[in-house]
Amino acid sequence: MSLVCRKQILPAVLIATLSLPLAAEVNPFAVNDGNIPDASEYDGPLFRFDYQYPDKIQEPLEMPWREVLDGMPLNKAKAHDYVLALKQFVEDPMRIFVTQPEVWNQHPQTGWYSMLWAGEDIPVTGWEGRDAIYGTYTGQIQAASVYADSGLTVDVRNHAAIYYNQTAAYALGRVWQDCDAVTASCSPSLMAGEAQFPEGSVIIKAAAATATPDEWPVLEGAAAWQIYRRPFNQQGTIHDQPPVVTDVRVAIFDIIVKDSVAAPDTGWVFSTLVYDRDALGDDAWDRMVPLGAMWGLDPDVNSALHPEQPLQQTYVNPEAPDYATVTLGYGGRLSGPFDIAVKNDVYVDGKLVKSLRSSSCMSCHGTVAYLPNSDKMLTYFYPAKPPISTPLNMYTPGSDDWNAWFTNRWGDQTQTDEAGAIALDYSTFMEMVLMNYASQQQTQDNQLSDEAYQQFWKTWRLHIQAFRH
Repeated sequence: MSLVCRKQILPAVLIATLSLPLAAEVNPFAVNDGNIPDASEYDGPLFRFDYQYPDKIQEPLEMPWREVLDGMPLNKAKAHDYVLALKQFVEDPMRIFVTQPEVWNQHPQTGWYSMLWAGEDIPVTGWEGRDAIYGTYTGQIQAASVYADSGLTVDVRNHAAIYYNQTAAYALGRVWQDCDAVTASCSPSLMAGEAQFPEGSVIIKAAAATATPDEWPVLEGAAAWQIYRRPFNQQGTIHDQPPVVTDVRVAIFDIIVKDSVAAPDTGWVFSTLVYDRDALGDDAWDRMVPLGAMWGLDPDVNSALHPEQPLQQTYVNPEAPDYATVTLGYGGRLSGPFDIAVKNDVYVDGKLVKSLRSSSCMSCHGTVAYLPNSDKMLTYFYPAKPPISTPLNMYTPGSDDWNAWFTNRWGDQTQTDEAGAIALDYSTFMEMVLMNYASQQQTQDNQLSDEAYQQFWKTWRLHIQAFRH
């Protein structure tokens, strides 16, 4: 299979997808899903990414956000300033990335990298690849009713783009050290802790909503991107309809940092900026304000039994726009809009519950692990009883089984007790692309019968709806 390319190839940076060798079903180096808009629909520059990951960590390591800490762990009093320091650290060139998409697509993008095994559509895992215009991934779908109080009149979907700074990309380079773009062969290296991110790793994810400002007034003045995607409904992507150039508006900007001084219990700080149309500033980047941060899961706070007990490892900005706090997670733990921390119509103790705060940034990311060459997710994103079903059958909130999702652990420790499982250091994206890799190994080895294939796909469609970073 050969994919259409409208741009030339530059050294070290791909502009469009490579041709796929006949021996493989999926090209791990593919830049996009192969759907390229006609010039009559879009004639601007296409997404490109750098996969030439660094082979050493740049010294001296810059972590200016630590100046806020004064050598102490992060606390709620300093969390707001910490998030602003992270925003300042990534501002150049992320202001361009958010507010000037056509410039970004032609920008050198020095020091920012994307992920292999993420370009093409892989139906067996439910992965839909990157769109060709801005390299976004299809995300979660929220009903209009979720944000009715802030004026949303249509169902909304987010489309997210993810980048790694040079320090974080060093870990990507170790995982994918045996990959060859010429042969499109790409197997992971994981047995010596390669998936553990070094101190100073920064990962960003910007998410843009499909609603217009007329359909959701909170997006008035937000940065606008164009993407090339198929339409959707409440059940997901409508696969029998062609992709179209779609306008989306940036509502969220996550900054995740490996900082064991700030977060000695987990090693990570998850922070979220949200768009506030009423904030001061010259452009939409300036109007991205802190929603909050979390650096642990407050395992000592049983929010189901003691809902009034304050969290100590989550900070929520009291001045964040109202729409952004609707989807906070269990007990008010941090979770941004579109993250689906609030699950609707689930069973608890045999009773149907209309709405349940069931997750958070770190409880989702803390589940990740990989069993070599296995194509199954070892731990579901939510505290749901197996087998995973629709509707979900949740563990009792506050019980020991439930609390397993809200336990602090370092990124080299797995939540699962499955023998041979490899911890992936809070990276759900790494887990997803390893599943993409494993699914292709299964396909090439003819290990899936037609019946098993269909069941596998059905199960993974449930999983992929919860995909975050």
